[in-house]
Amino acid sequence: MKRRAVFWIALRYLFGRGGRESGRILSAVLIIGLSLVPLVVVLQVADGMIEGIVRRFVETGTYHIRATARRSLDDDEIEAAVERVSGVAGVRHVVPEVQGMGLAHSVDDRTGVTLRGLPHGFWEQDEGFREYMEVRSGEFRLDDRDAAVVGSETAERLGVGPGDELRVLTVRPSPRGGFLPRVSRFTVRGVVSTGYQELDRLWVFIPHERARQILDRDAARDYIGIKIEQPFALENPLFRGGGEIARFGDGSAEVRRIPARVSESLGRDWRVDTWYQAERARYISFLTTKNLLTFIMLLIVCVAAVNISSALVLLGIEKQHEIAILKSLGASPRDIANVFVIAGFVAGVLGALLGLAGGMLVAVNINEIMAAIEISINALQALAVAVAAPFTEVAVEPFEILSAEFYLERIPIRLGFTELFAAAAAAILIATLASVVPARRAGATRPLDVMRRY
Repeated sequence: MKRRAVFWIALRYLFGRGGRESGRILSAVLIIGLSLVPLVVVLQVADGMIEGIVRRFVETGTYHIRATARRSLDDDEIEAAVERVSGVAGVRHVVPEVQGMGLAHSVDDRTGVTLRGLPHGFWEQDEGFREYMEVRSGEFRLDDRDAAVVGSETAERLGVGPGDELRVLTVRPSPRGGFLPRVSRFTVRGVVSTGYQELDRLWVFIPHERARQILDRDAARDYIGIKIEQPFALENPLFRGGGEIARFGDGSAEVRRIPARVSESLGRDWRVDTWYQAERARYISFLTTKNLLTFIMLLIVCVAAVNISSALVLLGIEKQHEIAILKSLGASPRDIANVFVIAGFVAGVLGALLGLAGGMLVAVNINEIMAAIEISINALQALAVAVAAPFTEVAVEPFEILSAEFYLERIPIRLGFTELFAAAAAAILIATLASVVPARRAGATRPLDVMRRY
């Protein structure tokens, strides 16, 4: 039998006026499409969340490349190191920073904080920092020695805002041994947030010179933050060159040589880490979680493919008479089997197209969908509380799908067409493999046995 004839017979079995059998096949196509929707959504939402969180860490926390002093350095040594790094090819922006711990307290409360000493003019110079750091109130100003910019959660806990006084307790070594407390007063100039509370919940920004004065040199850490043009082209398993990650950078060897150049310029007094090395455990956790979710969603597609198999088995039973006639006219068992394999393949293609369309529609509107679900559930909770109020007192916490403490307040979505293609190909392959058993059964049909029953 010619291949064209095999193909048209498969299409006739799928879309012919067969009644029940066509309905079963179309139902299986619909189920394949619906099962692919969560897989597409997981892939795109997981990529968006990973990208959003990583970009915030890279631009506001760990920098693209970070050099950490191995010993306590004086101001002149740090200034000289900054000048050497600034001259390295490929380096766009260099920031000296000192970090240490302190106890911030106000009239309302107290809490431990991470003090980040940054130079005056840092906000204006670092475009990436400005992009991912939202100023909730006031302004980001470190132009005088008493200025402080506070993370939103710390500001809320301490009950402070722009213009309020903030006291910070630090310790310094005593000449007789032990430590002496030191209280420093600051005026809050602004309240900021990255939109990811786990990143900035303890941050308090103060002038670099003041930080070096109040922090113990042995307990604090001196950093040099380095920004380059293509940070995601640096070696990492999250954003590799090619495919879906091509949008982040070209992965050129020239960019990957920058950390080695920085290390060579600084010498043995500094340890140089890329953004991935600085938070390696966290990023591996992100990638592992995404892979696990993808595997679970893929299992759902496999379960849905069982409907393709069962529908084709029933189709083979109902078409036994036609199969017997085709074999009597010269069709081989392989031709009959190919009819059913092609039917499964076409059903997989249709299901994949349906699933991709539905998945992309949900993915690009995921923030609005989650907001609508939260509003609806909170409205139902409020209604239930109002109904129960005359009889009993009910305390209900506001419902959140994704807590801002552990996730982004808004998920950035960029469609990764390589992953979409891979998801569609996986669905088509699974549907095609599910048709193999029904195809072999149909191909093994014996015309004489069928004719005896009719």
